[in-house]
Amino acid sequence: MDMNHHVLTLCLGGKLFLAPLKDDIEKVLDVGTATGIWAIDMADLYPNCEVIGTDLSPIQPSWNPPNVKFEIDDAEQEWTFEPGSLDYVHMRYLLGGIADWPRLFRQAYAALKPGGWIETFEVEPEYRCDDGTVKPDSAMNMWHDLFVEGGKKLGRPFTIVTDDIQRSSIQAAGFVDITVKDLKIPMGGWPADPRLREIGQWAQYTLEEDLEGYVMFMWNTVLERSLDEMRLFLMTYRKELRNKGIHAYLPQRVVYARKPESP
Repeated sequence: MDMNHHVLTLCLGGKLFLAPLKDDIEKVLDVGTATGIWAIDMADLYPNCEVIGTDLSPIQPSWNPPNVKFEIDDAEQEWTFEPGSLDYVHMRYLLGGIADWPRLFRQAYAALKPGGWIETFEVEPEYRCDDGTVKPDSAMNMWHDLFVEGGKKLGRPFTIVTDDIQRSSIQAAGFVDITVKDLKIPMGGWPADPRLREIGQWAQYTLEEDLEGYVMFMWNTVLERSLDEMRLFLMTYRKELRNKGIHAYLPQRVVYARKPESP
């Protein structure tokens, strides 16, 4: 999870966010904080701001900056934050964990102060390329199909970018000044550009660190496929990840928007 944070920070040129936040923000919420690394970095960057990280799992460190705190919370349930109490709501990599995206953004809208900002980062598990090197019958395409099919069975979509879920849900919630930025995360060290190559190498390393962990639940528990087939799939998939002749990337979308000053 911390490596995912590193990959995204590289993609953003070292930044923690893209929304035009003011220097005097007072209260920030990080939804799905995981290990809390983003919340801790944000608390260091804004020492006079209270940063709250929420997650279903208590896996955050016990020692933290004095202005950050972590809470066990389910973002799909009714939010308990006071209406109009937050300056900024940050969300990332919630795909597969949210059934009702429009409701999530409506709750964020209610919790934000007038003029407050929301920002959401999501990636789609669909390998794309610009030169035809990702083949239709590849393990990379099977990876995408696995999560799309499993997500449908769970009622939790993985087609966040393709279906424009972030932007459309944010707009429906009432936000204005909506900005959409599409990024490409290369997979592996194939790019000629040194910065993109570094991003790709880190992305590949992050993924390969826990391939079975990413796949096991969806493959075996949700779709009830055999473990032998999974191991064979992962063997082929690893070969493709390490093949510099395959110029694959994952689409990532950043959307940020502002709550109006007046209704």
